[in-house]
Amino acid sequence: MSSNLLSYIKSRQQTISTILEECHHHDFYTTFTSSALWPYKQTSKTLCRLLVLDSSFNPPTHAHANLLKKSLEAYPSQHFDASLLLFSTNNVDKQLTGASAFQRAQMMELMAVQQNDINIAVGFTPHGRFIDKAKYIQEWFKRKYSKDYDLNLYFIIGFDTLVRFMDAKYYQGLTVKEALATFFDTCRLICADRSLSSSDSQTRQSTFWSQLREDGYNEDIIKRIQLDPVPTVNTMYMNAINFFLRPYFEGYMPQQIGRNIVFIQRLSCPVKFFLQSVLNYISVKT
Repeated sequence: MSSNLLSYIKSRQQTISTILEECHHHDFYTTFTSSALWPYKQTSKTLCRLLVLDSSFNPPTHAHANLLKKSLEAYPSQHFDASLLLFSTNNVDKQLTGASAFQRAQMMELMAVQQNDINIAVGFTPHGRFIDKAKYIQEWFKRKYSKDYDLNLYFIIGFDTLVRFMDAKYYQGLTVKEALATFFDTCRLICADRSLSSSDSQTRQSTFWSQLREDGYNEDIIKRIQLDPVPTVNTMYMNAINFFLRPYFEGYMPQQIGRNIVFIQRLSCPVKFFLQSVLNYISVKT
C-alpha cells in the first residue's frame, strides 16, 4: 500500500476537511471508521469493549503503535471489539502546537489503515478531561445503538497522566473514589510504564502503585503494562512532518528535503511510507 498512500490521502482531503468543519462543535465525532458497524464487529453482542488511544499524534510514532500493540496483548484475544485513535482539540495541560487538527486527522488515519485485522476509527473531541471524553463517547454510542447495548471504554494512559488523574486536588469537595465512581462503572485504565533509571523515580512509582492497590484499584480496573524503550525524538522531525503535509507540497526546495530525510527513518511505518511517497513525488516534480 506504500506506493498508494499519497493518492489515498489526497483522495480523503476534502472529506476530512468537511467533517472537521461541520462537526467541530460536536462533543465527539469520527473522521474515519474501518467498518460501517464500528465499534461493533457484529451486533449480536450487547456489550462492546473499546480500546482508546488518546494522544496528541504530533505525529504518530513507533511509541503510539507500541502502546496499541502492548495494550491489545495484555488482554485475551477477542477481548476488544474495536480500537479508537482519539485526539482532544482542547487539551487540559497544553495548548495545540505543531500540526493542525486537519494534518493530525490525516496522519491518524494513515496509522489506522495500517493496523491489520483491527476494527479501528479516528475520533475527535473538544474535551480534555477523561471524565468528559468518556461521557460524550458513551452518549454518541447510545445515539448510534439502542439503550440495550452497553459500551466499556479502556483508556491507554501514561504514568504521569495517571498520577494527575488520581490527584485529589482536581476533585474538590469529594474523595477521589467518590469523584471517579461513575467513571469506573463503565471505564478502565491501562497505564503504560517505562523502565526508570533513577532510584528516586522507581521508589515514587512503587509507592504510587502500592497506594493505588490499597485503595481498591486492582488490575481489573487499572492495568499496568510495561513498554519497550523507544528512541528519544526531537522537535525537528515534527516540523518536517508538518512541512511535508502541506497541501500539494508547494514551496519545498531540494536542499530542505535532504536536511529532513534522516528523520523519516524514526517514524511509525504508515507515516514513514507516506513521507517516502512524498519525497518521490517531489523528486519527480523538481
